[in-house]
Amino acid sequence: MFTKRQEAELITSIQGRGEIPLKFAYLGEGAVKWHTIAKKRSSGGINYAETQLLSRKIRDFISSFTNAKKINLIDIGCGDGQPVLPILKELSSQDISFRYVPIDISKEMLDLAEKTILSKHKGCEVKKYLIDFELGNFSDITYDLKSDGSANLLLFLGSTLGNFSDRNRILTNIRDSMSSDDFLIVGVEMTNFSKVNKLLPHYTGKEALDFVFTVPVNIGIKVRTVEYEAVWNEKDTQIEIWIQLKNDQKIHIGSDSFTLERDERLLLGRSVKFNEWTFTKLMSDVGFRTELLTTSKDREYVLSMVQPTRYAV
Repeated sequence: MFTKRQEAELITSIQGRGEIPLKFAYLGEGAVKWHTIAKKRSSGGINYAETQLLSRKIRDFISSFTNAKKINLIDIGCGDGQPVLPILKELSSQDISFRYVPIDISKEMLDLAEKTILSKHKGCEVKKYLIDFELGNFSDITYDLKSDGSANLLLFLGSTLGNFSDRNRILTNIRDSMSSDDFLIVGVEMTNFSKVNKLLPHYTGKEALDFVFTVPVNIGIKVRTVEYEAVWNEKDTQIEIWIQLKNDQKIHIGSDSFTLERDERLLLGRSVKFNEWTFTKLMSDVGFRTELLTTSKDREYVLSMVQPTRYAV
């Protein structure tokens, strides 16, 4: 299931900080489990809010590319590809040529995204990249894509930014993969922190539990032997998903094995929540200049188009 490097990172994360990084849940069968959750976007949730907002505002975003002969849509953490469909629809209506470039840690997610895009846009050029963008920049990819004179539009949608402990590092990797004429669209969920407890039930449903337990089950942790909880961390403004072991557990990762003791706690995932100020400050601190920012009518979702800030030297 894991590469040697992923095995080492997983073992280090568990033993060093008591965390199973959520990104590994998207590997293998976890991709299908996530797709089951994502398909419900039509009935509400952040994916639905993002799709509606993007559909209304996409012309404003695309207006920056009026002179482009072709656009590379670089979908970072692509998921099943559904979030980019409003963009492709608008590009097609304007007869703008595009190439779809999904980037993800999971081959299964890349394949799902490709299937989604081709089902709506037969003949679309798809160029997939299996990389972990958390580990560093991918400037070799973005540079090569423009060798034919096309323009780059990077996408970081689905509030994926909130899944990472070090948002600055993720955004820095993306920024360092961009030239001054590239654009990035980021979408994140905004939350009234005084009402955040209303969100917790979304993290305790059967399908959500099935997804986050993908890695624990694969390394030897039995669901019935843990206590599960989703809690609000006010200090870090994030929802956290924890398990606590009811008894000792033998963990197997690749050729290595070790024991976790009873009552140990493991963090399975986080979902950082933003308000408009914390989001725009984060983007600015990392070195992005905001070109366009728009929120949903209920102000629960924000989309922002940014470019790297170029400093004089």
